[in-house]
Amino acid sequence: MCKYVAVMVDLPVEQVDKPFTYKVPDRFQKDVEIGRRVIVPFGRRKIEGYIIDIVEEVDFDTKDVINIFTSFQFFNQELLDLAKWISEYYQCYLISALKAIVPSGKNKIKTKRVIKLAQSIAQSKEIINEMNGRAYKQIEVLSYLVENPNLLLTSTELAQKVDTTPSTIRALVDKGFILYQEEEVRRNPCSHLNFKTTKALSPTEDQEIAIKEVSNSLAEEKSSTILLKGVTGSGKTEVYLQAIAKVLEAGKETIVLVPEISLTPQTISRFKGRFGNQVAVLHSQLSTGERFDEWRRIKECNVKIVVGARSAVFAPFNNLGLIIIDEEHESSYKQDDHPKYHAREVAIKRAELSDALVLLGTATPSLESYHRTQIGEYKLIELPNRVDDRPLPEVEIIDLREELKSGNKTMFSELLQEELKDRLAKGEQSMIFLNRRGFSTFVQCRECGHVMECNDCDVSLTYHANPTILQCHYCDYKEDVPNTCPNCGSIYIKYFGVGTQKVEESLKELYPEATIARMDVDTTRRKGAYQRILSSFKQGEIDILVGTQMIAKGHDFANVTLVGVITADTALNLPDFRAGERTFQLLTQVAGRTGRGDKEGKVIIQSYTPEHYSIQLAQEHDYKSFYQLEIGTREIALYPPFTHLINITMSNEDEDKVIKLSNQLGEILSAEMNKIDGEDIILLGPVQAPLAKVRGQYRWQLLLKGKDLNQLRFLTSQALTELKDLSTLKSVRVSVDVDPLGML
Repeated sequence: MCKYVAVMVDLPVEQVDKPFTYKVPDRFQKDVEIGRRVIVPFGRRKIEGYIIDIVEEVDFDTKDVINIFTSFQFFNQELLDLAKWISEYYQCYLISALKAIVPSGKNKIKTKRVIKLAQSIAQSKEIINEMNGRAYKQIEVLSYLVENPNLLLTSTELAQKVDTTPSTIRALVDKGFILYQEEEVRRNPCSHLNFKTTKALSPTEDQEIAIKEVSNSLAEEKSSTILLKGVTGSGKTEVYLQAIAKVLEAGKETIVLVPEISLTPQTISRFKGRFGNQVAVLHSQLSTGERFDEWRRIKECNVKIVVGARSAVFAPFNNLGLIIIDEEHESSYKQDDHPKYHAREVAIKRAELSDALVLLGTATPSLESYHRTQIGEYKLIELPNRVDDRPLPEVEIIDLREELKSGNKTMFSELLQEELKDRLAKGEQSMIFLNRRGFSTFVQCRECGHVMECNDCDVSLTYHANPTILQCHYCDYKEDVPNTCPNCGSIYIKYFGVGTQKVEESLKELYPEATIARMDVDTTRRKGAYQRILSSFKQGEIDILVGTQMIAKGHDFANVTLVGVITADTALNLPDFRAGERTFQLLTQVAGRTGRGDKEGKVIIQSYTPEHYSIQLAQEHDYKSFYQLEIGTREIALYPPFTHLINITMSNEDEDKVIKLSNQLGEILSAEMNKIDGEDIILLGPVQAPLAKVRGQYRWQLLLKGKDLNQLRFLTSQALTELKDLSTLKSVRVSVDVDPLGML
């Protein structure tokens, strides 16, 4: 019999980033299990934690566990091992990694008091006959329950069904003919949706080869990774679906990750249509209750497939066979907050722990993933052609500098305006892409040059026209638009730049007969907004859809024959070594939204730097040439995939303190590098972060580059420990980002 348990307490601080041992009272012995949530004494407090080990004997005094929750085992040994790996790889607290795995919220089962027959259906029919037509409303209630014994109706709902009052229900309860009963209510996020049942399609020649390769890898029943590189519209989803069917035949389970919540309704529809109730859904647009109930369906082995965003990689399956990561290149697979994990790397580790296959799908692989295929770490499968040999869309690049010279000062080139007009006349649909939300990018005084900035962040405020406000997109600070300049008092206030809101308004002025909608963070805050907008667009109720990157990938609309990119230069101007890669990926993906049906598509890319190779090669749909150019630059500059990076950010409301500690850390890192002969390690910084101030916190950065990640992690850990010994870090936040995707 177990006597002791090792518990990780729910306190994400370094001093308690280790298990604590507690004695298990006899009354809890039967409930002891790894992954159970507990209450334990901790100092003068009672605190929650999770059992991570079972201990037979200890040679020191321990306190008793106060309570063990019997409802659920939140993680098994496999997920615990995964959490330990995340903690070590991404240099975060183990409790932070465990909390990423455990469903968030209060995790309560929802119940309601319903009406049930107090006896069998046959006995209830006898009671109805014995009533001889007396109390006819009571007879109606009993008859309704006899005919619908599986309906879970409250007293009020039942009274409404038979057009009576609750007093009729109470009378039957008093007579003992019916009774109140607490029943669980499962919250189903897809209950309002209808899914058209589909069957496996006859694969193209390319798809057949891909399906066979994937099936062979699945049959090996050992962990491996395949990169499925298929041009947009080549039918990658059908390969996924047929691979899942193979996994189901083997009695195993599948996780499907998608990068954008906006893709989830379309993906759910495809997977539910093929596999029905075997599919569960996990993403942030669900309520806490819906997420918990879906998590329980997975935990209780009621489903075999999970579709969701990044955190669905932790779905509590016990017999995992396949993890699919669609649009694997997307930066949204990297978590911004601690633990700063990348879902792709976590998926590969989880597959290793469960002997599963990872299938990465994209038209524009991340350089890291494609490089791994070139050195033999991943297997590469290609789908070079669109389904039915449909042509890739024609891409035309417009030099906005020339447009300006010719007198066109609008945001739409002459060609884009003509093509939009042509699509409206033909009854075809268009998508207009801009990677900025809001009405104008910033507001500036033309008299003194003052730019309206956020008080707490080192960024300009974005102007929104409806409602009319200035808003910070980092801390959500808002203020009214000034009538005069707060710096010099001038009335000459000018709105600069273009946002999605302004694009939408301008299009409405140009094409008043068109139905135009906008899809960005501002228009999709409400639950179900993604589904409503995309459904309307799919049904042809919207002529032109304006949006940010959430419209740029994965969507499949047969009647879209034109895509316009307002300006292709936004990502190129960011201080980031991945700027060219992101631009190429985004343009290729957005171009892929058109020409997916029987009609040919066209793409118009507007740019102030049309000569940039990212834009030129996106026009040619030429990934391999882009890869060759970009990989050469990365190797010379010693950036991933040839090195690993660790970005250390220090922040505090006192900038002097941040500067002082950043310099101290830089000195310690340099000294530690000399001790371990770190010739292959490069330290950049400390320097002020590109976003120097966010939410009132001043930010400085240090960047470590090196080929040996274990060495980099050891160096970081040693230096931070030494810094804490030398000075107080209590008020300074230190954030360690292993393999960062962004430098901002």
